[in-house]
Amino acid sequence: MLSYRHGFHAGNHADVLKHWVCVLTAQYMAKKDKPFFYIDTHSAAGIYSLNDQLAKKTNESKAGIQTLWDEKVPAVFKDYMGVINQLNPGERLKLYPGSPWFVRQFLRPSDKVRLFELHPQDFQLLRKNFTGDKIVAMEKQDGFAGLKALLPPPTKRAMVVIDPPYEQAKEYQQVVAAMESALKRFPQGVYAIWYPLINRNDKQKMSETMARKLKNLKPKSVLDVRLWVSGDKEEQGMYGSGMVIMNPPWNLEQQLNEGLPYLVEKMGLTENAGFSVDYIENN
Repeated sequence: MLSYRHGFHAGNHADVLKHWVCVLTAQYMAKKDKPFFYIDTHSAAGIYSLNDQLAKKTNESKAGIQTLWDEKVPAVFKDYMGVINQLNPGERLKLYPGSPWFVRQFLRPSDKVRLFELHPQDFQLLRKNFTGDKIVAMEKQDGFAGLKALLPPPTKRAMVVIDPPYEQAKEYQQVVAAMESALKRFPQGVYAIWYPLINRNDKQKMSETMARKLKNLKPKSVLDVRLWVSGDKEEQGMYGSGMVIMNPPWNLEQQLNEGLPYLVEKMGLTENAGFSVDYIENN
């Protein structure tokens, strides 16, 4: 479990989807005056160099964020790209932020951030990147346990991002168990769960099963968005990714349908690239 380093995958197509959704959700949460908690169960390093040995080994950002760099993006991506531009004031794309950094840019002094990360090297980088930030607290702890201890939050408002590495089969079950507990403790929270689409039958079945079980927990509303850059038999490894968002912003479905065709156009590797947006309201 501690062998996973997100630096190998920073800025890939899955990051673009995940972080764009995080930005849209954080912006929605910040529109109301009442403060909220942002909880990230698997925070990793917070910021990644696209020039270090991890990123260069895979070069996954080339078919991801680099396809949007220096492009005139649609308005729905303006604020997502704005965060990246702030980190990269020059002409070259050198740094790519993670979920905590993206979300932090849209929070107020009254909001609170709780970040969890177990990998010792990534936790040290996380601490370095957020040193001195008064609203951010970080713990070198299992994020699933940390989440349980924080719910319900004192503010009665929370945005939670759950994106484990999924290197072990048990992590798929842990996500479902964590969400079952979270919805009992705090059913009105906004929960964003990322998952991979991998062209191995066992892994793909685990993602499909997990997504189905999450939707069957029947929160007030749930949105399942997926983006794939190739067909499931064309690309080795991860050919796409998805997010299950429980109690999503009311306008998120519209924003996703507006922006996803552009991501398919820019990041799609084959003619079988595509997306889906599935919204369910439970009465």
